[in-house]
Amino acid sequence: MSDSSRLTAAKADDDRLDPAGIERETPSIVWNRLSVAAFPEIGSTNDEALRRAREGAPAGLLVIAEHQTEGRGRKGRRWTSPPGSGLCFSLLVRPVSPRRHWPLLSLLTSVAVARSIEDVAASLEGIRRAVRVDLKWPNDVLLSGRKAAGILIETTDAPDGSGAVVIGVGVNVGVDSVPPGMEGSAASLSREAGVRVPRRPLLAAFLQRFQEEYLLFERGERNAILDRWKARSSMWDGVRVRVGDAGAWREATTCGLSDSGAIRVRLPDGSEQALMAADVSVIVDNQE
Repeated sequence: MSDSSRLTAAKADDDRLDPAGIERETPSIVWNRLSVAAFPEIGSTNDEALRRAREGAPAGLLVIAEHQTEGRGRKGRRWTSPPGSGLCFSLLVRPVSPRRHWPLLSLLTSVAVARSIEDVAASLEGIRRAVRVDLKWPNDVLLSGRKAAGILIETTDAPDGSGAVVIGVGVNVGVDSVPPGMEGSAASLSREAGVRVPRRPLLAAFLQRFQEEYLLFERGERNAILDRWKARSSMWDGVRVRVGDAGAWREATTCGLSDSGAIRVRLPDGSEQALMAADVSVIVDNQE
């Protein structure tokens, strides 16, 4: 086998989402062990993780699929990606922190995704251009201003009343992971880097970075979580946005984050509001 053939084979192997490889390459920092349930195709990894959570599955369950037929984002929006081209997975955790702090999980997950992208990009050979990561409140990861990853947080309870959080993540990794017609608003990591990015190292990097961020959460270091998100976001302060809530849109200017992770905006009349569930779009040259 030639050197180039070995390189191609190694990259192909790194792209395989085999459970044994994922479990082997992921450290156990906040859970006893990572348990991977892998599917070639599934309706929704979040739905499967929620079902298992209600049945009492422990923290550290990872549900992953090569293809989701009913993947979704916030407010029921669809998340689509061709089979084998992206990362679609859901992670189960059982927080000790009070439920009023659980919204911070979206922000710390965004930071973990950003850090894992930075880790993998730094390790790539032959990378052709810098990968610029930006975080958009509350759950989007952007590359060059276009969405490359999204996060969906859902909660449930086991029969004994113990709470559980399922963290769904979708990342556009392969060059063909962005559906046709969406190139203007969506990006893939491989296209941005100019080289083929393998999925399993990216997933392993995320699982480690997530656990590091999650430790802050369980230790109650909420200000650190907010600061780490703000350090990777260009939109959290002094940026003109359009806010959509209950079917109505209005202009505002961002002015920080609340302790719970809500984004604060200043309205034209000078009043301020903290938004937890609204749609927020950045205005660029009087356009969204």
